[in-house]
Amino acid sequence: MIQFYHVQKRYPNGCDALTDVTLRVREGEFVFLTGPSGAGKSTLLRLLLVMERASDGQILIGGRNIHVLRDSSVPYLRRNIGVVFQDFRLIPRRTVFENIAISLEILGIKGNEIERRVNQMLEATRLLNRAQAYPGDLSGGEQQRVAIARALVNEPAILLADEPTGNLDPELSHEIIELLLSINRKGTTVVVATHDTALVDHYAMRTLSLAKGQLIEDRPKSARAEKFLSGSHSDRGATERQTAPLPAERLAGERQTGPIAVPGSGGILPLVGSPFSSAPVRPTQPVPVLDDLIDEPNDGDRGGEP
Repeated sequence: MIQFYHVQKRYPNGCDALTDVTLRVREGEFVFLTGPSGAGKSTLLRLLLVMERASDGQILIGGRNIHVLRDSSVPYLRRNIGVVFQDFRLIPRRTVFENIAISLEILGIKGNEIERRVNQMLEATRLLNRAQAYPGDLSGGEQQRVAIARALVNEPAILLADEPTGNLDPELSHEIIELLLSINRKGTTVVVATHDTALVDHYAMRTLSLAKGQLIEDRPKSARAEKFLSGSHSDRGATERQTAPLPAERLAGERQTGPIAVPGSGGILPLVGSPFSSAPVRPTQPVPVLDDLIDEPNDGDRGGEP
């Protein structure tokens, strides 16, 4: 699902935020991405969202080489990726329901379908009784659950969570990770960036550790992690998303160099809203720029002191 091949990110000031990073996250995996401040976690997530481009190397998502996508094709890729932020990023004057519905409104989804999807997310995140509340009336844990519901309502194949428990106490932190695990059990690939080593050690999932821009450890999940991956995870074959085969035509806007061949990479992530989607969707409003939603990296990735 996610593949990095000798990826480097060098900023104009000469700082190497990532150096020769090679990794693979398979479809349906739950992975922790950890490391100290300045390790490169935020840069890695920004590269996945094509908010920035790698200086060298290859990045594939669902078998598609995102390095060769033109800017006009990036929004279609991002619709397959849900993002959860540390500081929630909820709109104060919108209700819980309206905050979750906003991305569907932008895509021009009809009202009945919006209501169905939002209510489904409200139920999944245990927020049905808070649908008409405003963010200021919610606890920190409830606000984070709204942010997760908003990230998932568009049914993305991948969920990226950037320090999703950073503002929460330990009890709420475990609640949020349990929610992300339940989402993963339904087939979504989940990557959680965190510096909370206690959480990482408790759940014992596969962990990618960064330090000074280098991948220093790829620790597989332990036997203890299986208890967190049990339940509906065993039935995931019936619910897991089906990836589309590589289309004969080329993605609109993709440069002629195309994706590199990756043996055994599996299906190609369908770019929702692209000309090759089974149900093309065109936004009726301008698509939000993720740079407006994500602040400058807070872990020193741009060249500050590690």
